[in-house]
Amino acid sequence: MKTLFAALALAFACAQDKGGVSAVAPGDVKWVKAAGPVAGLMSALQYGDAEKGPYQMLVKFPAGSTVAPHFHTFDEFAMVVSGAIRIGQGETVDEAKETEIPAGGYLLIHAGTAHWARCAAETVICRFSPGPRELTTIKDGVKAPGSTPIQVTPAKDVKWEQAPGMADGIKTVLQYGDPAKGPYIILLKFPAGTVNPAHWHTSDEAVTILQGTMITGEGSSIDDAKALPVAAGGHFIIPGKTPHWGKVPKGDVVLTRLGNGPRDIHYFEKK
Repeated sequence: MKTLFAALALAFACAQDKGGVSAVAPGDVKWVKAAGPVAGLMSALQYGDAEKGPYQMLVKFPAGSTVAPHFHTFDEFAMVVSGAIRIGQGETVDEAKETEIPAGGYLLIHAGTAHWARCAAETVICRFSPGPRELTTIKDGVKAPGSTPIQVTPAKDVKWEQAPGMADGIKTVLQYGDPAKGPYIILLKFPAGTVNPAHWHTSDEAVTILQGTMITGEGSSIDDAKALPVAAGGHFIIPGKTPHWGKVPKGDVVLTRLGNGPRDIHYFEKK
C-alpha cells in the first residue's frame, strides 16, 4: 500500500503543466463526446491524464440514460454536481435496490465492485480515479472480482467539522483518500462574507464549485483587479506553490477539492 501511495503521489505531481491560477466558468466547460456504453455521454477533463491516471473529470449523463452493470479496476469516487444519479450494486439491474443521490451527495465505488447507474434527468458528476479510465461490462459470463459495498453519502448526512488551519467558520469533511500521504478529496463550505487571505499549498489543487460563487485571485495579497469569479458547475486549477486568495461575497459556497498529501496551507499573514 505504501508503494501504491508513493506511485500515485508521483503521478499526481507530474499530471498537470505548471502555470498560474486558471478558472473555468460553467458556460466555458469544454465538453467532448465520451467513449463508453451510453449514447450522448459527455466529459470534460479537469486534471491529470485519463489514459494513465490519476485524473479527475466532469461527466454529463443525458436524461433517461442507463449505464449497464460493469466494474472498474480502480476505485471510482463521484460527486454529484447537478441533477441526480441512481446507483445500484450487482451484476444485473434491479431498480428496487438502487439508491438515488441528488446534487451535493457523493459516492465511492471500490475497485472490482459491479454496479450500474441511471439518470432520469440530465446529470453532471465530478469523477476521480487513481488509475486510468477503463470499464469492464458484465456480459458473456464475466463476473466482478469484488463485492465491497458502495459507500453513499447524501448531502444531508455530511458531517461537517472546522477546517484545520483555516479561518473559523470554514467547514470541511474528508471524502476520499489520505491527506497525510496521497491523493485526497475534501468538501469545503465557506459561509457568506468569508475572506480567505492569501496563501499557498505545496501541491496542486483542482476545485469544483457545487454551490454559490467563489471569487479567487492570484497573488500574495488580495487584489480585486485580479479576481476570478467561478459559479456552481465551474472549476479552477491552482498549481502547487502558487499564491492565491478567496472571497465569498454573498451566499454560502460549497466546493469539492482534489489535492495531494501531505495536506498543508501556508498564509502570508496571520489570520
